[in-house]
Amino acid sequence: MDHLSIDKDFPEDNLLEQELEQDIIKTYKSLITSRYFTKSQIEQIVIQTQKSMETDHFLMQAEKMLIYIKGVFSLANRLQTYEEYDRRFSHYFTSLMSDILLLLKEDTEDFKAVDKVIQRILFYFVYDAGLSKSPWPYLVQNLADLALPRQLEAIESFLQETLHEAECARSTLVAYSYILLLVGKESKSLSLLRKEQHLSQQEVTPHFTCLKKRERFKTIQLWFNQLFPNRVERGYGSLQGIADEMNASLHKSANEMSTVWRRWLLSPSFTRFQSLFVHVPEEDQETLLYELLAELKKSLHQTETTLTYLRILREYKMFDEAASYFLIFEHDPLRLHQEKKDLLKDIELSYPQLAKPIHHQFIVRLVEKKSRVHYEAAVSSIKILQKIYERLEENEQFYHYIAKMRKQYRTYRAFVEELKKIE
Repeated sequence: MDHLSIDKDFPEDNLLEQELEQDIIKTYKSLITSRYFTKSQIEQIVIQTQKSMETDHFLMQAEKMLIYIKGVFSLANRLQTYEEYDRRFSHYFTSLMSDILLLLKEDTEDFKAVDKVIQRILFYFVYDAGLSKSPWPYLVQNLADLALPRQLEAIESFLQETLHEAECARSTLVAYSYILLLVGKESKSLSLLRKEQHLSQQEVTPHFTCLKKRERFKTIQLWFNQLFPNRVERGYGSLQGIADEMNASLHKSANEMSTVWRRWLLSPSFTRFQSLFVHVPEEDQETLLYELLAELKKSLHQTETTLTYLRILREYKMFDEAASYFLIFEHDPLRLHQEKKDLLKDIELSYPQLAKPIHHQFIVRLVEKKSRVHYEAAVSSIKILQKIYERLEENEQFYHYIAKMRKQYRTYRAFVEELKKIE
């Protein structure tokens, strides 16, 4: 997608539509014939549609898929079957539209053909703008994320001239408001959304995500106040993460910031930690960091909490704390998560003296399991330990250690055999 100039006349393709008419009717009938359809059965109908155009150029495939969607949707509306088979139609349309978006990502110099596909999408969007079940808002909104700035401006200009807002369905207005936001018309976008009552967080998630990427936190605050005026105490549901980042960015009161971090501790994640922590004043970061780590440490029985805790330790190179974690909490070295393996590797490379007791303890824990697989893992740890001793120029101590292990575990015949692999 590179250039875009939208004609004012509908790109007529009567021959193509006539060619596909019987196949579209057949597809429609397939979608409504059975009393019960599984997801895989609907997907089979999607695959049949895709196969019917396999030999076509990829932009022609996109054109035909659009005509299929339009044809099936028109039949469902005219014959009043959409409500009854809503799930089937939605799945069919969404699958084809995902394919269309992938096809439009293909590199091509045929700008005219690309323009033609986009024109057809926009004309269908406008033509069905008043229908609440129209599939086109989903496609237009996702198309907007692919478009270049000059293409977006052409799309927005066309829709401004052709859409009659008072006659638009809710989903159409939400999609149009998203395009307005992308081209920088924030006030107009918000004004459209305010016309709709009881918007859900899901409906405007793309809008808030866009504003967050642009770091428009004061605008986000305004939008929350305008669209969800009574949600402050109850929270913002799926948008709460963005609300927290907004509060962090705008340096709200200490009490509000405390609420933000308490909420984060309920479901900690490293990504959200980063997005919030970057807004903490530099002079407060160290104190807050140690407070958060202390709180996380209370819930290390929870996997996600542990991984977040370790990611923070690794990010800030807090290897003393990390070494203590391995010594106290890791009782099964054979089942280390990759995150833990990576942290341990960092300790080995940066602070080998801290890695020594970790591997010594791992080896004992593995050997005491008394199985061949654990003996092999123990020897792998011993080999890592050998390299650590060599780096520290403590080879003699290492061989004293090996001799002690052979003596201590002389009755563990399988382990003694594995120890022979140590040079």
